[in-house]
This record gives sequence, C-alpha cells and structure tokens, in this order.
Amino acid sequence: MKRRMSAFATAVTVFFAINVTLSFFAPFNFDPFKFPYRGWAWWTFDGLRKATAERQEHNVALLGSSLMVSAVTCCDANFLNRDLDLTQHHGAEYFDHVLQDRFGGSFKTYNLSAPGQMPSDAFLTLKGMLATANRPDVVIYGVAPRDFIDSSLSNPTDTEPFRFLNRLVNTDDCAGGLFRDPLGKLQWFVDRNLYFAHHAMDIQLKNEEFEKKFLAAAAPLPYGSHEYSYWQRTQLLPRYKTGEIYPNAISTHPATMAEATEQFRDNTAEYMERYKNPDSRTYKTQFYFLSKLAELCRKERIELVIVNMPISKENITVLKPANYLYYIASLQRFAREHNMRACWDLNDFTVYNRTDYHDFVHLNAFGGTKFFNFLTERLYAETETNQALKLSGMTLHQRQGFAANPAIDPNKVQQDLQNILGPLEGKGNPVLDLHKPGANPGPLM
Repeated sequence: MKRRMSAFATAVTVFFAINVTLSFFAPFNFDPFKFPYRGWAWWTFDGLRKATAERQEHNVALLGSSLMVSAVTCCDANFLNRDLDLTQHHGAEYFDHVLQDRFGGSFKTYNLSAPGQMPSDAFLTLKGMLATANRPDVVIYGVAPRDFIDSSLSNPTDTEPFRFLNRLVNTDDCAGGLFRDPLGKLQWFVDRNLYFAHHAMDIQLKNEEFEKKFLAAAAPLPYGSHEYSYWQRTQLLPRYKTGEIYPNAISTHPATMAEATEQFRDNTAEYMERYKNPDSRTYKTQFYFLSKLAELCRKERIELVIVNMPISKENITVLKPANYLYYIASLQRFAREHNMRACWDLNDFTVYNRTDYHDFVHLNAFGGTKFFNFLTERLYAETETNQALKLSGMTLHQRQGFAANPAIDPNKVQQDLQNILGPLEGKGNPVLDLHKPGANPGPLM
C-alpha cells in the first residue's frame, strides 16, 4: 500500500513539474485561430486578422445581437444592391456613408455584432478586437431586453463566442462574473494554470491533424471520389457542429418593399420561450459585463454609445410592459452610475411600423435605413459624440491621405485638429431619455 501511495505521489509530482516546465518554456507554438468549428465569432475575427495584415483601420465598431446584425446586413445589401456573404461581409457600408455625409472625413466601421450576443460576449469581443491591434475611436452597442434575460443562455460560458474568444483574450479580470457554481470556477482555475488543461483543445486538434494525414496516406480515397462537402454533411447530420457556418451558407439579399413585407414572419413563439423564465441573477450578471465594457472603453479612451434597439409593441407584450419598463429604468440607472455620455432609447414607436421588420424584433432593410439615419442624427445632436466623430473621421481621413501622399503639410493637419477639438461645451451627465419618464416599473420577476 505504501509503495502504491509513493508511486502515486511521484506521478503527481512529475505531472505538475512537467506542467510548470512547459508553462515557462512554451516549446510549442499553438495557433488560437485553430478551432474545432468555424462559427460566427471565428469568421468575425478572421476578418479582423485579415484587416490587420492589410493595415486596414476601423474607427467605428458596432456591437449587438441579431437585431444589429439584421439592421446592418439588410441595409447594406440594398445599399450596395448585391448579395452579401456574411462570413466575409463585416462592414457597415450604409452607416459609413451617412456618417461621412454628416460629419465629413472618412469612416470605416467594423461590425462585431453576432446572433445571440449578450453583454458578456460583447465585452470579450471588444477585448478581442483590441488584442488584434484594431482600436476603434467610437463603439456603438445596440441592446435589447433579450440580451439580459435569455432563458436559453443562463451562463456566460454557454455561448459560442465565449468558447472561441476564451482562446484569444485573458478572462482573469471578469472570472467572477463568468461562473455560477464552484465547479465552473475550479475548472477555469485548472484550465488557467495547468499547461495540459489549458492546451487540451490544441493537443486534440494536433492529434486529429496527425490522424487525418496518416489515414489519407494509409487509406487514400478511391480514384474519382471526393470527401463529404459541408453541404452534404449538414444534410446527413444537421445537428452536428450546429454553430459552424461556411462561406455562402448565410447570406443577405437585396429586397424590395413588397418582398420584405411578404417575408415577414411571426416569431412570438420563439420569444415566449426566451422570455419565459427571467432570472434575476442572469440579469445582474449581464449588467456586470455591461459595466466591464464601459470600464474597458473608458480605459482605452473609446467613446461608448449604448442604444436601446427598436422592437415592436407585440414583442413587448410577450415580455410584459412592466418588465420592459424595468429594463429601461435599469439602463437609465446604469448610465447615471457610470456617467455615460450617450445612452439612448431609440425604440420610438412613431418611427417604425410593421413594414420595417422581418419579424417582431428584427429590422429589415427599410427599418435598418431608418435606424441608421435616426442614430446618425442623434450622434450629431449630442456635443460629445459630435466632436468624437468629427475628430475620428478627420483623423482617419488624414492618415489615409498621409499613406497616399507623404508630402501632406503636418502644420495644416495640426490646425485642423485644433479647430475640431476646440473647447468642450455643454458638459453634463446626459442619461437615457425615457418616452415615459414618470413610469413606475414593477419588479422584473
């Protein structure tokens, strides 16, 4: 018995010694972009990686769930008048166009929004963007009630973006909000500190790569045959790697008003499921991550704009008006506590009607156009956002000019900067403007 215990103790000691040694010397160079499947987050950051390699600059970034995705992509498909492959299209061309018309200069927006994105995902996504050496001057985050109470995603670590982004960014500063149980925290601690646990997926992928090469050499495909394509696999095994997407698998097409109206669908049943069990702990956790996002932007000197996205009265009926008012009041309180310069309610029922929606929450191309026009005017009307965007547009324009013409006079650039910066006026503490400021919301639960 003593010999067995001694052998066990020796094995444990050796195991930990190897882990510590490998952690210090890191003999293997693993690529964090190698992942078991290429989901929305993977394609988003693949685009960022390519932009970095091509030295493309982005001075505006968009965050949000599928509500933002739909508004951007449908609007762009009509604006550009062509089909868009959403694994490759990561811009916001129409928004750039209206920003440039209103503020002058140059604008290049990167769309970081993703289906199902919650504040925890948004925080890690922006951290990931900064880690790729892309730093926007302005971040616009479109939020909605679902982002804070989705019954199908109670834990921040359940999401597809987290699984991928956990490989790109350090989560030490938000670990307290990621896990709801001690076992989850223990797993995170083990993964964080043990080399073999931290790189378990990398080792598995290396092993699969070796096995694939070995089998290809030992048992090559018969002459004239081909490996299963993505399309054949999804037909045969539709639930296998459900988060994976492939080029041209998700696309947006230009649509006329008649086509958009005909395509409207009722998604009440889906949102009855999403709203059925609002959990106060999930709600608080996601507001915690919204706070982390605000802190990150403040630290990086990024102008953060939070906007409440348009949704229909029918969807609010499913949520219950009292819960919706509680959510709006929570955004108002958040803005006040964090001294937010821009936190606005853009869900104006007098602006949008049924013809502006795909369903009861997602804007179509025509609703998206209204949204970005309305948002741009609000950005122009507020002193802080107006100056931030004018400066950002001019600065990017000047940098593009320097790249094209190194002989540009730096004294003129300096004078232009001084003219735009100027003395700040109207400083205060603007907070979310409620349609019904006297409303008294009931409890969330």
